[in-house]
Amino acid sequence: MAILQTGSGGPDELLRNYWQNQLMKVLRNDLLAGDLMDKQTIPAYSGRTVEFRRISSFSKQVTGVSQHLGYATQGDLKGRTFSIDSVVYSLELITNDLEIEELAAITTEPNAIPDLTEEFFQNAKDTCDQRYINIMVNNTGNTASATAPSVEYMGASVSVTNIWGDGSQTLTEATLDADNPSHRIAAETFNTASTQLKMQRAKPRMASRAGYDALIPSEIAGDLRTDATFQDIALKGDMRGEDKFERGMIGEVFNVRVTEDQNVSTGVKGTVDSTNDYIIRCPVVGLKYAAIIDHAKGIGRPRVNFLPPSKADKNDPYGLMGILTWKMYQATGGIVNPRAGVIIRCATTRAKVTDSYGADGPWDLN
Repeated sequence: MAILQTGSGGPDELLRNYWQNQLMKVLRNDLLAGDLMDKQTIPAYSGRTVEFRRISSFSKQVTGVSQHLGYATQGDLKGRTFSIDSVVYSLELITNDLEIEELAAITTEPNAIPDLTEEFFQNAKDTCDQRYINIMVNNTGNTASATAPSVEYMGASVSVTNIWGDGSQTLTEATLDADNPSHRIAAETFNTASTQLKMQRAKPRMASRAGYDALIPSEIAGDLRTDATFQDIALKGDMRGEDKFERGMIGEVFNVRVTEDQNVSTGVKGTVDSTNDYIIRCPVVGLKYAAIIDHAKGIGRPRVNFLPPSKADKNDPYGLMGILTWKMYQATGGIVNPRAGVIIRCATTRAKVTDSYGADGPWDLN
């Protein structure tokens, strides 16, 4: 038996709830970068800044004790204490809005509304994914630059480590040249990245069978698949399961799970060869490298609103235009432990097609 709607909410409310659920489904099933970051629920009325908190680590205790602690005096105890500090970021509102004309809604064949809303919510997913990747490589959600982020850590400003090309040398973005094989990505890149993270005592991510996670775009995924060492180590067997990481994963190599994510690209032209070369910045992360506001609950939860064409006002006296919006609050940055991640910077000659994106698209961030 069907359930009758007896409340005051009409079709507008039903549509809003349906679209809200659709947006959350997209964010759960397709958003990659956010799952590599810790999530923190921000309660209401807690101010316009976000504090991502850190607990101090403890040194190893290799010296034994001569007495059982049950009979020890205070002087026989280690007497260790702990401290909690935080990194603070501002809150900002991220939005998009879509105008839906009444005539288009009632005359278009086939009905364009389902496809429009699907693309609109994919835009929300891509926006989140792009911001989270920007945070990983720049610690600023709305920009991308060549500067590695620096974060206050253990009482000093610490910069995130760069891994250049195949990891064999120290370079700059201005000197990266795709004609030089050592400036391109290779399996050895991940050996260097994994080794560096272990030397920095970065904890492995629990969600991964490998120790760390790397996000790379399609351009350098194509380069990586041609590397003989990567082929020998990573390209074994078939993908397992159906979750989003396994759909995007191209292999595990040197203790790093390598996953393809189109939003890693930023369209940065090379300096040595600005005609053919592109510079790519890829995050490789361990546990607690960065944090984000939880989009499942709290003030960070995304919202969908729908103003139907039938509601006239002084700006639209005939009620001809409807507006569908999504909105969410996010932190401007989010790196918590700069020692738990590294940034791969490499060159490629593969260019992403950009003509389907506008000036505010994800690839125009240089």
